[in-house]
Amino acid sequence: MIAGGAGYLGVPLCKLLVAEGANICIGDTNQEQLDQAIQSICANSPDARVIGLPLDIGNETSIVDFVTASVNYFGRLHGLVNATSGASGKEIQDLTSDDFDLANNLNLTGPFLMAREVAKYMEGAGSIVMYSSMFGLASPNQANYPHGLTRNPIEYGAGKAGMIQMVRYLASHFGPQNIRVNAVAPGPFPNVAKLDLPDEFIQNLEADTMLGRVGKAHETAGPVAFLLSDAASYITGHTLPVDGGWTAW
Repeated sequence: MIAGGAGYLGVPLCKLLVAEGANICIGDTNQEQLDQAIQSICANSPDARVIGLPLDIGNETSIVDFVTASVNYFGRLHGLVNATSGASGKEIQDLTSDDFDLANNLNLTGPFLMAREVAKYMEGAGSIVMYSSMFGLASPNQANYPHGLTRNPIEYGAGKAGMIQMVRYLASHFGPQNIRVNAVAPGPFPNVAKLDLPDEFIQNLEADTMLGRVGKAHETAGPVAFLLSDAASYITGHTLPVDGGWTAW
């Protein structure tokens, strides 16, 4: 199950998992984007078993319905990836309590409910991988944001930091069931083709990495596939930065 699998980082992950032989269920709020993602994924793997279902990670009923429908279709669940997120895009002085609470619901409450629901159907073993962020490990540097560009908002970073602790807690809770829980913390992965971002901003991001470049959309897929697989059978409670060295300076 790939929650948020129709997104910028989600689609390359789904393509890799399908290429490795996985059957996948993708959840997303945008039906058009979901349909396009499935078409793209199946273009190179026409025999793949891929379904797409509506999912609102901020709604508990939607989460339960999504998991139930996936189980009814495939019979069992072996892995869950939560690649959803939410943020206001506002600076601190403009942030309302409702903005902050909504982000917490999307970045913490929803992923928690999803993990708990999925674990019910992981018989004998399973793997859960959460998408955190470099901003769950470090604060955004205002100097990187030129021309009044709004920096990554505080409620997003706070939620992604909370997710890292939640991963540790869930790993300890589900360990006796042989369910592993880990996270990846992507670094700078701007969707340059979609977002109108100043060149100076991209250059600043590149300069803050040890590899001197921003991440490519497919570059979180391998680490996530590894954490899902039996190759990572003794790894749990861990957060793997995928950030070109951003947080290692």
